[in-house]
Amino acid sequence: DVPAGFEKGMNVTLNPYTNCGKCASCRNGRVNACEHNETLGVQRNGVMCEYAVLPWTKIIPAGNISPRDCALIEPMSVGFHAVSRAQVIDNEFVMVIGCGMIGIGAIVRAALRGATVIAVDLDDDKLELAKKVGASYVVNSKTENVHERMQEITEGFGADVVIEAVGSPVTYVMAVDEVGFTGRVVCIGYAKSEVAFQTKFFVQKELDIRGSRNALPADFRAVINYMKEGDCPVEELISKIAQPEGALDAMQEWAANPGKVFRILVEF
Repeated sequence: DVPAGFEKGMNVTLNPYTNCGKCASCRNGRVNACEHNETLGVQRNGVMCEYAVLPWTKIIPAGNISPRDCALIEPMSVGFHAVSRAQVIDNEFVMVIGCGMIGIGAIVRAALRGATVIAVDLDDDKLELAKKVGASYVVNSKTENVHERMQEITEGFGADVVIEAVGSPVTYVMAVDEVGFTGRVVCIGYAKSEVAFQTKFFVQKELDIRGSRNALPADFRAVINYMKEGDCPVEELISKIAQPEGALDAMQEWAANPGKVFRILVEF
């Protein structure tokens, strides 16, 4: 029962998230946050194999985007989804903490919506890339006083939206500190240890604190539209292409210096 529009040989990406159709998230139409999700390549085997069988509903045609570049769509869609969760509009300051692949996706989407984006990271090379994809301001949290810079940029108001795309206790606290009164904090990364907050800010600022998980088909389509425009710096987002027999070495290099890597692709 596959509908028209799917042809042999066409370039596609896929939505790798499963959903049960029965939990609270699925019942509310937010299938990306399914309680029983099993992501391909994480909880289930991925597609590093000769053939894979998937429901047609998980296949997303990618037009003229090359198979290589299709591999960038899913990780970027996670950042796009966070911007949707934040309900970003064009007259807002959006602070994105972390300029890895997910953070870059959030910067792109917020800029496309017309927001003024402030990118924060420890690495100057990543901050340069953030500027290329739409950040109006960049802050190196290693060498600059983040609070002073944020106050200066936002004229003392703080950010309307903060998107946390690192997942460390320090950046979680930074997000709550730097968001303005009645602002929104959207968390993509999650810390592996407990985080201590000044909870008075939750109340005094009357904050909206939201999680963001995976992505919806609309987010995938938005990334595809962006990539078709030709503005995506794909060469800079692909840090290395490894052959299968070299994948382990590439992973070990990544683990040794994660700050310098966006995506490593495995070519078959």
